[in-house]
Amino acid sequence: MSTRLKSLSPMSKILFVVSLLLLFLWVVPTMISYYKNEKIYNQKSLELEKLDTREVNSEVKRFHTEVFKIDAETYFDKVSVTSIPNNKYKIIISFIKDDLPKFYAFLRDLSLNYRVSVDDNLVYKDINKSLQVN
Repeated sequence: MSTRLKSLSPMSKILFVVSLLLLFLWVVPTMISYYKNEKIYNQKSLELEKLDTREVNSEVKRFHTEVFKIDAETYFDKVSVTSIPNNKYKIIISFIKDDLPKFYAFLRDLSLNYRVSVDDNLVYKDINKSLQVN
């Protein structure tokens, strides 16, 4: 084998050394980094799967106008629910201006409590010291 190396041209020897350097200085660290990242990714995926499968205590209710009206009246002064075509509802809520943060919290949690979503823009009307939201 040493006679074979001696018989190679100097350029071939240089290319051989460069390829070995490339292998040990770039390819091997890249492979190690890849497998380390793959392991971290798999661990994070398992953690997310565990979070996804945990039980949620609250159950989402189907939307019913009377039940929604009763629930909303515990937070706000006046609630009006009117059914319109295509499984949509027009809801008018009146409350004191100071309760605006409570309204935003109610609106944010609405889809967690009922199977509904807000499709159209909200219309705010200022009536004396209270707000009316359509």
